[in-house]
Amino acid sequence: MTSWLSEAHLDDFLARCDWSIRHLRQRDREWRKLKPALRSAQSATSKAERAFTFVYLAGALEDMFRALDEHLAADLKRLEIRPHDLRLAAFSLLFPKVWESVSTDRVERLVRRRSLVDSIGAFYAGTEPIDFSQIERLHLTDGRTVNTNHFDALWHGLCLSPNDEVLWPSHAHRNAILMLAEKRNTIAHFNTDPRDEAFRFSYDDLATMAERVKEVVERLREHILEYFDNHEDGRTKVGASAAGA
Repeated sequence: MTSWLSEAHLDDFLARCDWSIRHLRQRDREWRKLKPALRSAQSATSKAERAFTFVYLAGALEDMFRALDEHLAADLKRLEIRPHDLRLAAFSLLFPKVWESVSTDRVERLVRRRSLVDSIGAFYAGTEPIDFSQIERLHLTDGRTVNTNHFDALWHGLCLSPNDEVLWPSHAHRNAILMLAEKRNTIAHFNTDPRDEAFRFSYDDLATMAERVKEVVERLREHILEYFDNHEDGRTKVGASAAGA
């Protein structure tokens, strides 16, 4: 089985998430056993610890997407993907410069939009493998805190589900990503006292959020690796057929 560059960075995030979940579950057990006087004495430390959870997990997600931005592109170059393997949605991720040239409503760009449609038609008429050599990054990161849009862009941009399944196992999983991004920004930008904001959530609440985020990334990982392995198998089969001929 081929080793993919992207796999290591997905696994790094999952390992960080596992560490956070174990720590939060342990702290939840310890906190529940404390008497009120001790809870009061340790409240400042506990508040800071809970606030750190949002910043840590959001930072780990951002690090993962930065790595995927570069290494997914490198993995694509190792495959033989033909035009008919890509749905139209893939153009939004794999060929961003094409869209930049038609991104405003200026009159002269109306012609470019017509030209773009013609180019897409010609692209799908081709039978040769796609040349990904010019793609250095997929532009998955934009300087903003990672949220559901980043996940959706990757999921739909690479057409990771052949059966049009959604990425999110449940609404609760999607909401976990949204809450993580929102609370990270609230805490990091000091829109309110970070200690008080984080203290609204128990250790158990935070562990549940982390588990849902982990499950989303696990699903993403599964589909990315399946996507790569399927195209790797296709390339191997084509090569074997050519050699046999």
